[in-house]
Amino acid sequence: MLVLTRWRMELRAMLRARERAVGLALLLPGLFFSSVFGSFMAYAGVRGAEAHHPDMVMPLLSLIATGVGVSWMLSPLLAGVALSESHDVSRLLHFPLPLRTLVAASLVGNLLQPMVLAALPVLASLSLALSRSLAAVPFALGGSLLSLIFLLAAAQVSGLVLHGLTRRRRYQDLAVFLVIGLGFLMSMAPIVFFSGGARFLGGALRGLVSSDLVAFSPFAWGVRAAVHAGRGEALAFLGWAAAQGAAIAAAAAASAALIERIHRGELDLGGGNREDTGRAVMRLPGRIGALLEKDLRVAWRDPATKATLFLSCATPLFWLFVFTRTSGGVSPSGLLMLAMLVGASAFGNAFGLEGKGIALLFGFPVERWRVLVAKNLSGFALRLPGLATLLAMGALLAPSALLPAAATVALCTFLVAAGADNYASILFPMVGPRPGHNPYGGSAAGGRGLGAAALGALFFAATLVVASPFVFLAWLPMLLERPWLWLSSLPLALAGAAAVYAMLVAGAARVLERREPDLLQRVLGEA
Repeated sequence: MLVLTRWRMELRAMLRARERAVGLALLLPGLFFSSVFGSFMAYAGVRGAEAHHPDMVMPLLSLIATGVGVSWMLSPLLAGVALSESHDVSRLLHFPLPLRTLVAASLVGNLLQPMVLAALPVLASLSLALSRSLAAVPFALGGSLLSLIFLLAAAQVSGLVLHGLTRRRRYQDLAVFLVIGLGFLMSMAPIVFFSGGARFLGGALRGLVSSDLVAFSPFAWGVRAAVHAGRGEALAFLGWAAAQGAAIAAAAAASAALIERIHRGELDLGGGNREDTGRAVMRLPGRIGALLEKDLRVAWRDPATKATLFLSCATPLFWLFVFTRTSGGVSPSGLLMLAMLVGASAFGNAFGLEGKGIALLFGFPVERWRVLVAKNLSGFALRLPGLATLLAMGALLAPSALLPAAATVALCTFLVAAGADNYASILFPMVGPRPGHNPYGGSAAGGRGLGAAALGALFFAATLVVASPFVFLAWLPMLLERPWLWLSSLPLALAGAAAVYAMLVAGAARVLERREPDLLQRVLGEA
């Protein structure tokens, strides 16, 4: 009954939140092809390994299962997307139900998640490749499914741990900067890989496989049971399957304990800052200036926004490092392409900093187009250090005559991206989690899931398409080898981008006026 109720709630939420339905429609073709490709690779890879190195099959599959499990658990930190939802069970705690029953219902409810459904054909293909007879296929599939169930249980534990930590502002701020640093290090991994790190990484992986240290990983126990089942080794299959079942039970018990502590108020919520506040003085003139200054003040006090400032500076440095490592310098085309990417980074969420304060924002007697312009200006202010870093490094590594063209390309792309972001923020708002509840569960997770990521990629691509004529105008004098044409092409590009931005803002303001009640209900979680 709990599982059916959960599935009905998911279906109702999808019908109510159009970003989930549209995002899912965009995501399904990619998941389908990735599932087919993964199934083919799993079958061909395991069959080939069984034919040439059968003793390496079990350690290699154990290593792959461990890597997938760890990345699945850390997906909210590494990608900002929870691949499996930690459902909000706070509304069910007053019923006379054991906590382990709620945990089990949540695990079964996750079986209909798109990523889980896409993994099932891969597991079936893997089980078929491991089995030396048709009678062994069901047992091999059962072992593989045990690994998948433990992966979901472990992801649920990690989601609850993250939720418990984020209830304290100190841990939340620390986690933001740690994740930003980890993400930047991971972005450097391709450069390290192609600069000689592949040799070290290959040696480390060979050492793990040959020593079979991954046998101690609980993510691999079900897969190891599947390997033994495929070879007809019943006793070893039962042993590893029992170990995997015990790991699942332990993860479920940990989830139940965390739910007990989090949702019944035993975790410290942290104390508020007691700072003396004086009379607010707005230094920027006009209504747009007041809204802009408000956003800048809020951004300065938010650690996540400070991390955005760091990334806005680090991203151009990263790509400049890539260009210098691959080609020995920055070509004119490379600098203009990088400027376009920096400008397109404005795409995000115009109302992302508001959260529950969006009701107060819309209570101001200000025209809605002014609100949107102020939001776009605050976004530009947060990305201004990144643009300055790009121009400063470009002055050192590229001809200085390209700097006006690079700045024009970045500004034109930013204007179009900001105008498109207004529509995305109004039509597909980011739902704020209720105070004290899981930010990776319920309706909030729907706005942050893979469907929302696919929808964001679609808007990003549309931004690049709309901005391409203005980028081409800035690029044309370089292609024609007539630098003096920049005197006319750059002002034309800026004027055209400004005109498009004005039309986008005017249209978004009309959409916002029509959808303002629905937007408030969605963001506040009342719909």
